[in-house]
Amino acid sequence: MAAAALLLAGLAHGADDALVVFGDDNYPPIIWAENGEPRGELPRILSEVEALLGKRFTLQQSPWRRAYESALAGKGGVIGVSLTSERQKLFDFSDPIYDDNINVIVLRGHEFAFRALEDLNGKKLGGQLGASYGEAFDTALQNRSLVVDRDTSQIQRLRKLLAGRIDAALIGNGHAGLDATIAADPELLRNRDRFVALERPLAIDRLYLAFPKSMQAGELLQQFNAALHRLPRSKR
Repeated sequence: MAAAALLLAGLAHGADDALVVFGDDNYPPIIWAENGEPRGELPRILSEVEALLGKRFTLQQSPWRRAYESALAGKGGVIGVSLTSERQKLFDFSDPIYDDNINVIVLRGHEFAFRALEDLNGKKLGGQLGASYGEAFDTALQNRSLVVDRDTSQIQRLRKLLAGRIDAALIGNGHAGLDATIAADPELLRNRDRFVALERPLAIDRLYLAFPKSMQAGELLQQFNAALHRLPRSKR
């Protein structure tokens, strides 16, 4: 552990000398905050890995864009981030932690055939502020082939879908994510039968732990990966 202690000395720490990691505060059931406490699959995995490493992480949660930008500024790592070629220039990444299915949700009676990204052309989509939905999607967005109305929570997105302000909502963590979002809001719960997930997901989005390259966390990530792979697959 002495080598690990020397390694962590150059990284961003909290007041109790734990390593700072930023994360989303409102992305159930993958990661969210409840009464100031982290909840979800990613905090659980992080906790189990830190027990194997013998080191502590301080998870600081906020809306996703703020969490990402805090890490980008070199204030700590970030968990739950997607890997893109652009981000690889800025961050060092762990091995994949969690596979997150991104579904396309529409209102019943407004279903459409979705086989390729081009099928979304001309439709107004609801998506997460600061999120990437894959490089092909990001390129289409830059080329103005796709239109995305961004927000900070999946609840807001489904409310906009109900109100007719968007044509489809991009909702993470597959059917479990849709169910958790609906269950968290009375209006959505009253209308739960109106929501339909198209058969084909938009993407299977692998999520990672990453540190900005300025923090030189490559060796720490190797140790993290070794601990991660010691967890049973059923736990990640």
